[in-house]
Amino acid sequence: MRHSYPVALLGRASLLLLALTGVAYALVSQQPLYWVPGLLLAAGLVAELAHYLNRSNRDLADFLAGLHYEDYALTFGTQQVPASASQLRQAFNQINRSFQQLSRQKEAQHLYLQNVLALVNTGILSFHDPHAEPGKSTPGDIRWMNESLKRLLGVPYLKNIQALEKRDAGLYATLLALRPGDNRTIRLHQQPVLLSATAFTDEYGRSLLVAFQPVREVLEETEALAYQKLLRVLTHEIMNSVAPIASLADTLHQQLAVAPAAGPLPADMGRSLAVIRQRSEGLLHFTQTYRQFSQLAAVSFQTVPVWSLFEHVLTLLEPTFAQRGCEPDVVLANPDLCIQADLALIEQVLLNLLTNALEALHTQATPQLRLAGYEQAPHRVVLEVADNGTGIPSALVEEIFVPFFTTKPTGSGIGLSLSRQIMQLHRGSLQVQSVEGVGSQFYLLFPQVQLNSST
Repeated sequence: MRHSYPVALLGRASLLLLALTGVAYALVSQQPLYWVPGLLLAAGLVAELAHYLNRSNRDLADFLAGLHYEDYALTFGTQQVPASASQLRQAFNQINRSFQQLSRQKEAQHLYLQNVLALVNTGILSFHDPHAEPGKSTPGDIRWMNESLKRLLGVPYLKNIQALEKRDAGLYATLLALRPGDNRTIRLHQQPVLLSATAFTDEYGRSLLVAFQPVREVLEETEALAYQKLLRVLTHEIMNSVAPIASLADTLHQQLAVAPAAGPLPADMGRSLAVIRQRSEGLLHFTQTYRQFSQLAAVSFQTVPVWSLFEHVLTLLEPTFAQRGCEPDVVLANPDLCIQADLALIEQVLLNLLTNALEALHTQATPQLRLAGYEQAPHRVVLEVADNGTGIPSALVEEIFVPFFTTKPTGSGIGLSLSRQIMQLHRGSLQVQSVEGVGSQFYLLFPQVQLNSST
């Protein structure tokens, strides 16, 4: 039965008064036998009364301690307590439930934000501003970095940006010089990266938030679109201009062949007309051939096992390998490795790269050709074509993807440009590393890994 606070207090005070009266009576009547028990009973009642009076204070102290340590799981019992204490405890429990709900929402938002930042391709770095006044944290200490940045920098963990000084002094100097609102472009692992900085202040002091955005794919896509527009204009204008010339030259050549001339004609007129017709037809063939660069067919994606792709491509080139005396080294650690791709287009890319590699090996006494497929990181597959051929001069590495640029006497200059465009259609990229006189490595980077389940 629940009693009111005044009744319970009055009962405890009455019991204490009776105990003290009994002790006083025992003292007056000279009865020592009851002195010690009486005093012990009175002391116990005094202690119980003090404990009862401090109940609300203890509840309040426990509640405030829970708030201080962010422990909202504390529950106060509301049974077998006075009505006034029960109301206070119910209020404490309601406040704790509200804080629990807010804490769960905050944790869910934090996890959601972490998962979003882990999935984006942009690297994110947060660190304490090195130029801010020292506070609770050491300047330069890293507060957070996502997985994309770890892969971009090639490090699993960093405590302070000063650790980057030995790895990349240029990047470290750039981070120190960054101010909120700055945008700077640097090169990491031979690829351009745009750094964008902003700042925020919280209880730990002032921090910088830096976004690392690789811009190679954006630049390549923009460059490819510009080339396509240029080629559309050029093919249109060339064909409109050359087609009438070719037709007229052919007509004149036929008339000279079948009709007698009205008078003596120069001996080389027929030969000149034949040359005009031949070159005009050559220009028409040129524009018709390279129109494909700006009119690439739509991509039809499917799950392609890498082993099957390699097998088909190597079968097509088997006679060429035998003729050149070159046995390719195929490396595929995971036989279940798959990609989402247009099979015909990716086969064309690999054929282009393998053919180029064979041509680079023609002067090599011990030719080595490597075809590999592997997972570089979560959600990325790499197909690699490597050779120990002549290599590419460093000044020409960025030029080989320009349409119609070629270093071969009989090359068309469209193979690598078309291959890069195909990889862009797959939301991937085609990259190269080459050392003149040592060899070249071409990498096809696909954005996702698809694994076939064993059947």
